[in-house]
Amino acid sequence: MTATAAAIPPKARDADPDPYRLRRYPSRLVERVTLRDGRSVLVRPILPQDADLEQNFFAQLAPQTRQRRFHFGVNLLPPEVVRGFAEIDYHTHLALVAEAVDSDEQPMLVADARYVVRAGSDSAEFAIVVADAWQRVGLGRDLMQRLAGQARRDGVRVLLGDVLTHNQPMLTLARALGARVVPHRHEASLQQARWVL
Repeated sequence: MTATAAAIPPKARDADPDPYRLRRYPSRLVERVTLRDGRSVLVRPILPQDADLEQNFFAQLAPQTRQRRFHFGVNLLPPEVVRGFAEIDYHTHLALVAEAVDSDEQPMLVADARYVVRAGSDSAEFAIVVADAWQRVGLGRDLMQRLAGQARRDGVRVLLGDVLTHNQPMLTLARALGARVVPHRHEASLQQARWVL
């Protein structure tokens, strides 16, 4: 499982200097999940204090996995982008992360799935990335189903994701979950997954 959509959250684009204030944390979305291989993760909405975990997660992805997520080579995310990924409102921007523990019993993120609602519409762009060692065990599917369910509850009617044409694992998952996959209108290297909720 790899990634889709290269959307950068609005907060990261705006680089708002105001301090982040947590509104209402959607604790009903927190759940321990056992994967097909027996490992378990804690699926939960991201928190502002997860910025370092998020940066470490992206830094440890294989170069191909990072490219599939962002559609270009990137080694380290700029601080304002990481801040925009971690400081969200849980309504127009929701991010679910999967947390595990490393060999030192320290928390680490192993997946990130999110959507950002397009201003003035009932559609949202989605993105997902799963750490290389955690792919092909059902984690991507689980996160996408959870993300779609919450998007539907938040009034989103369509999830859209730009996927690199050679990203067959993501295209296969999108189709398996009912998305319609069509060539991107402006980029020959992309397909667009359109998931009507």
